[in-house]
Amino acid sequence: MKKICLAAVLTAIFTVPLSAKEALTLGTGDSLPFASVGSNGDPVGVLGDTSDKILEEMGYDATATHLPFARLYKSIHKGDIDVAIGVLRTEERAAQAHYSDPILTAYNILIVKKGQSFDFASLTDLKGKKIGGRRGFAYPALDSAGVAVEPAKDDETNLKKVLGGRLDAAIFSSIASLSRLDESDQRTDVELLPLAVGTVPLGIAFADEKFSAEDIAKFNEMLIAFKASDAYSTTLSRYGITDYVKDWPIAK
Repeated sequence: MKKICLAAVLTAIFTVPLSAKEALTLGTGDSLPFASVGSNGDPVGVLGDTSDKILEEMGYDATATHLPFARLYKSIHKGDIDVAIGVLRTEERAAQAHYSDPILTAYNILIVKKGQSFDFASLTDLKGKKIGGRRGFAYPALDSAGVAVEPAKDDETNLKKVLGGRLDAAIFSSIASLSRLDESDQRTDVELLPLAVGTVPLGIAFADEKFSAEDIAKFNEMLIAFKASDAYSTTLSRYGITDYVKDWPIAK
């Protein structure tokens, strides 16, 4: 009888995890190929897959939910969620939560109507031009150079304005926007100018109440290793952006 009990105990020891993963609440916008929520509640997209993999190795089990970007920042800064994916670090935001190193860096590039490109060697060459951007997006380099940006609700609106001659150029993301444009019938109707007008380094944020600076240092260290691995290359390929994750020269 004692042997039976001992066998049962040993079975329990080796079938139950020694330490269960700690649950995390994770917020993300709906912005593939960067980040979104899968049908099973897992974070998806390049940022989502990468974050989920590293957090799992750190001992966490993340469940994701969609949040509008305005609420995403408020939620992580107030500690209503544990992690926010696809966020942009600023000094002001970094005082309210821990921000990781960038997982992906997108560049703000310019598209023009085919045959209507212009000399563009510096930001001053854009002064007096009609430049279209996205409503709610910031373009600090252009602001500093005194270049006005006309806001529109989406890339499609700006593309129509460029093709219709109502804009000299429009700002597109070198990853998300350009990959969609390359798949469209209108790719041959536009050209790309050679310089970017800014960067968008996207990473994740951690609630101060749950994570320490040491936790973020560990995440960043694991992120470096992951981005050097075949798994990261596979992730980029899965979302069709391998050719778009690259450095662009930036206008001064």
